[in-house]
Amino acid sequence: MKSLRSLSFSFVSVVLCTSIFFCEPSSGHTKTTADFTLKDFDSVVKTVDRNYIDKNIDKNRAYKDAAVFALFSLPHPLYMYPESYFKDREKYEEPDDIFPGKTFKLSAEDKFLLLDPDYKEVEKIRDRKLKEEANKPKLSGEEILKLVEREKVRKAVLSAKWEQTNFSKKDFDRVLAFVEKNLQNYTTSPLKDPFGSEENKDKEPFSIKDVYLAAANGYLSSLDPHSQVFLKAVWEESMAKIEDGSFEGIGAILSGGGNKEVVVENPLEGRPAVNAGVRAGDVILAVDGKSVKGMILDKVVERIKGKKGSKVSLTIRRKGVAGTLNIDVVRDTIEIKNIASKLLDGHTYIGYIKLTGFVKSDPSVDKEFVQHFRELEKQAQAKGTKLKALVLDLRNNPGGYLDLAIDLADMFITNGLIVSVKSPNRSPEDSNARNRDLTDLPVAVLINAKSASASEIVASALKHHGRGLILGERSFGKATVQKLQELPGNGAYYIKLTQSRYYSPSGNTIQVVGVKPDVEVSGEEDGSFPFHYREENMWNHLPELPSAAEEKSHFDVKKLDTWVKANGKADKFIQEHKNDPIKPDYQLIRSIDYVEALINTGAKRK
Repeated sequence: MKSLRSLSFSFVSVVLCTSIFFCEPSSGHTKTTADFTLKDFDSVVKTVDRNYIDKNIDKNRAYKDAAVFALFSLPHPLYMYPESYFKDREKYEEPDDIFPGKTFKLSAEDKFLLLDPDYKEVEKIRDRKLKEEANKPKLSGEEILKLVEREKVRKAVLSAKWEQTNFSKKDFDRVLAFVEKNLQNYTTSPLKDPFGSEENKDKEPFSIKDVYLAAANGYLSSLDPHSQVFLKAVWEESMAKIEDGSFEGIGAILSGGGNKEVVVENPLEGRPAVNAGVRAGDVILAVDGKSVKGMILDKVVERIKGKKGSKVSLTIRRKGVAGTLNIDVVRDTIEIKNIASKLLDGHTYIGYIKLTGFVKSDPSVDKEFVQHFRELEKQAQAKGTKLKALVLDLRNNPGGYLDLAIDLADMFITNGLIVSVKSPNRSPEDSNARNRDLTDLPVAVLINAKSASASEIVASALKHHGRGLILGERSFGKATVQKLQELPGNGAYYIKLTQSRYYSPSGNTIQVVGVKPDVEVSGEEDGSFPFHYREENMWNHLPELPSAAEEKSHFDVKKLDTWVKANGKADKFIQEHKNDPIKPDYQLIRSIDYVEALINTGAKRK
């Protein structure tokens, strides 16, 4: 088996920042002496030409996105539109998204124009929207889908209009020349911070290097959502936080933010939030007396985090309780382990191992996984039984290093292909099992819409070989591999570039379609499957490819369903525990019924 050291991360800001500590490295203007010049922008373009997976790059689109990002990066942002689209914006955009302002052209012959919004009016619109959104009921799944489809149509029309402009590198050069000449007119933000944040105090003054860096990321974003250039120091800091696996805060998983309420999805058992009285479902209205209405989630999290021993005050609205609650929480060190394991309550013969990511650690992921499994065997023996099945939980696992995913899958697959990595004009790199099985116990694999990349490699390999019953919902659908390297000519920056796709043992790529479970299991109390953001919803994602073979389940799902209907205990448990302070893990609870069915029926097809 070849050792594949490429990165297979799926860093999506909304999805991963809800996982407590995984975040995309920022390319913003943090305090640093590292410069980024026009020469570095050109280096990004040349690196793309040499190494990107697709050699048929739409250069006009790339330079257009570079110009759009450059203009929007200004503290006083400017917008750029095709003139034909701008005239018809009301057909495709919501009224409140159509900002008033002054338009101008760099040349009378241009088919595109720049918009300098009237930010006094924009501020009024923003403040009104914050108030309106705060009082709106939660959107239904159907309403969210309609919004997603509307945005899809808007972007498609906008792309078509841009193609008609024939925006070129010369146009990009003219936009940059305009910014360079007029930069001082746009370095002061025209909007006050509605949250009174002091986060900008440690940032150095905005300069032309920030424009060049934004342009480079615009160029890369035209290719796909996962290619990026950023400071090496920021990446190393992000990786250190992930590998450390700890932070100082209150110990609660949050969701929402922006135009949605900030909801406590789950306070972690035994952590400060639960001990202080915070409960699942609580809506956070303010932190230390300052409203969080309209604030994006990672900014809310920043306010809640703080030094161990310090206190944070949360203003909370709770269903069924009149008025609001003020809860003081004393922060502590919260450790998040790469691997966690236990015997399932009431099912001490079923082992459970949760893997949060495929990151470099000591001991390595595969060695640590073996340690946890052996410990579960001892724990079961101490309770007078033996392990009869293993649950591998890959939910919310964003991926990581490809070779670690291969090593983990290899523990369960005796022989055959695990994954194939294919790049244009190169022979495929096939990784095969090496007969280093950990156990022959029945295995159930839990996945959801946030299971991405490396975790999808493991799930697809176990599914293909009939080695694991896949339970949950369709996974994220990221099947591209990014290589991380120093930016040629500027060692202070990394460029992360898509260079290949990975394929499941069936010959199909998981890109866009994801891994489909053998049995769909809901994670919602009501058993529904609401809309979730996936690769297919990301703009400029690499397309889905035709299937090479039909994906078949190795398990008799009808037999499992029949057993669960007759003997399942999930519905009763959920009803009895729906008001617990710690929200039940609905997906795991329902999945246990199917693991029991697997143990009791031997429903695997030969």
